[in-house]
Amino acid sequence: MNVAQPVARPPASITDWSRMRKAQPADYLLAQSDKWFDALPPEVAPCALATHFPRIVNLIVSHWDDPRGAPKLFEELLEDRRGGRAGFPPAVRRDLLRLREFWYGGSLKLR
Repeated sequence: MNVAQPVARPPASITDWSRMRKAQPADYLLAQSDKWFDALPPEVAPCALATHFPRIVNLIVSHWDDPRGAPKLFEELLEDRRGGRAGFPPAVRRDLLRLREFWYGGSLKLR
């Protein structure tokens, strides 16, 4: 009698999950982000944010013209809902606050 033997699987603790993860976001300014950045007034351009967290600039650009998504994104970036997060460096936080203020001011929508 031929009985199929169960396939031995490695314990969950040594399973390599790296192939199951989502792709990493681009850690450099994308072309559309670069264009958006250059179109901002100099006093609003998020230099520290672009230097330290270009992937976040890309995310902001992808939500910039979304009247629901942009405010939600700014809220997620600026408010600590989980508690105990270190937060952004002061210069990056200032950039985010300026961008949010500029976005809400609606003085200029960039594409």
